[in-house]
Amino acid sequence: MTAARRPTERFDAIVVGAGPIGAHVAKGLSAQRKRVLLIEAGRASGLTWEGYRSYVENYHTAVVKEPNSPYPQNESAPSPMAADILRIQKGTPDLVGYQVERGPQGFGSTYLRSLGGTSLHWLGTTPRHLPNDFRINTLYGVGVDWPVTYDELQEYYCEAEWSIGVSANRDDQEKLGVWFPEGYDYPMERIPPSYSDQVIAEATAGLKVELAGRAYAVVVSSLAQARNSIPRKGYEPVGAVGNPEMGKRCEGNASCIPICPVQAKYSSLKTIAALDPDYVTIMTQTVVTKLTIGPNGRIDGVEYLQYDEEGGPTSPGSATATIFVVAGHAVENAKLLLASGAANSSDQVGRNLMDHPFFYTWALARESMGSFRGPGQTSGIESLRDGEFRSEFAAFRIDLGNWGWDIVNFPPNGDVTGVNPSVPGAGLANNMFGRRLRSYLGDTLPRQVRIGFDIEQLPEARNRVTISREYKDAIGCFRPVIDYSVSDYTWQAMVEAIGISRAVYQAMGIPDDQTFLKPPANLPDERNFRARDGKDHLLHFVGAGHHIGTHRMGLSRTSSVVDRNSRSWDHENLYIVGCGSLPTTATANPTLTAIATTLMSVKDMLTQLR
Repeated sequence: MTAARRPTERFDAIVVGAGPIGAHVAKGLSAQRKRVLLIEAGRASGLTWEGYRSYVENYHTAVVKEPNSPYPQNESAPSPMAADILRIQKGTPDLVGYQVERGPQGFGSTYLRSLGGTSLHWLGTTPRHLPNDFRINTLYGVGVDWPVTYDELQEYYCEAEWSIGVSANRDDQEKLGVWFPEGYDYPMERIPPSYSDQVIAEATAGLKVELAGRAYAVVVSSLAQARNSIPRKGYEPVGAVGNPEMGKRCEGNASCIPICPVQAKYSSLKTIAALDPDYVTIMTQTVVTKLTIGPNGRIDGVEYLQYDEEGGPTSPGSATATIFVVAGHAVENAKLLLASGAANSSDQVGRNLMDHPFFYTWALARESMGSFRGPGQTSGIESLRDGEFRSEFAAFRIDLGNWGWDIVNFPPNGDVTGVNPSVPGAGLANNMFGRRLRSYLGDTLPRQVRIGFDIEQLPEARNRVTISREYKDAIGCFRPVIDYSVSDYTWQAMVEAIGISRAVYQAMGIPDDQTFLKPPANLPDERNFRARDGKDHLLHFVGAGHHIGTHRMGLSRTSSVVDRNSRSWDHENLYIVGCGSLPTTATANPTLTAIATTLMSVKDMLTQLR
């Protein structure tokens, strides 16, 4: 792996984007001795232990602990910041921040442009899609079917889990309806369920809830996670980049989002650091601005701008290869394709942008729940991810949080200040200081319970990423312009989530006056929704950080951007891979499935390069 400022050779493949998707493309191609140029817009600080520790120090000193707070903003390759998105949603002019929001709802999710990509700040949750998720149109009459099946992705799921190091319990996953090859197991044991997981599991044993007239069991089960635990079958966990003896086991630092200080959680820095230097050349601080298209419809090359100092002057360059792989973030991929006039004969580039709108409720338990220990989530209620109700409203994966009320009022700061009148608490707002305040915090913080719902969203053409000459960044590149809304299919699922929350809290013996099912005050994406029961419900959601869609795969060139192998319908030597290729969200966090579909795509790339 070498750094290059101006490559002059012709490569077998140019890969744009060095997050988990681009890293796996480079890994798969270089393993077959293909020469790869891996181009990243952001900085490469995390490839040394000292550089990564600088991120940790930034996190420690940041007043606001948002997902991108450890990673300094880069004027030459900016990333959306949560605080900027909130200001935009509340009416501040579009010039604030990087991401231009046009509504009607805000797309409140962020991502990171840096070597390692958003895997630097993700939670690391890696469930598989369920078999039924690949054919929801056939089964439930909603959304679209995928051009691939669960069975066809099976081998690539297995490869992806061993590549990034997933800790999980096979039995827990099989109860959800997924299957595994005979003799297969995850590389590491599951992360042990937290104390709060165990309390909720015991309280809800035997509990059932009704959804669309059918009863469904509420079952707490462990989560698959890309986080080092106890290895199986001789698997050797990958430690920290630059300090491989660190991070061999999760230490329970309780800061997975925005950063694991010891790198026990997977990031694509680990994959990048292991790439073969004889076959992979890496260019960082290099923003690809255009794909050039030849007269025969093939991609001829890429044009880019390089910068030495962030926010400083840039110099142009170009490079060429046999095949080209656009492997960045779903938003950035769409932006590049639109700027290039590429791959869009279907008019689907940028369309069908989706997330998992995240709805949450919270309560104050009678006894300590042991909050603020370990990963943000170690178990969930996974038993409601599929069912006949999906023909009427969305499914959801239920997140049992380990970090108290986290996004409700951002404890402990929110508990100290007590500034939000809709969130129970005291703190400075009620003249509580000193020993009395410490006693209050010591009593209430460990009792905080938060239940979150990652809710399925259907693809809609109106939800999209576009570009406009009106909105450019500091080096003259397009900023993403986002139009986004949530349909009644998803809003109705939030109403169902209220009923499920109430049932769980009642099973836990939490009094109604300590159960909070309405949104905190002053949220930008509140809606008074008329539900199927004829009642009005005040609802809210925030972004889950799961950008899906914008260049979806399909069986027809008129309704999709890429085929089942993520190859462009319009340009035979162009592949567009990652979460943007997924046709629907289902309820699984998308990264594992995106890596699996990418590994399938790499196999097709090699047929061209042979």
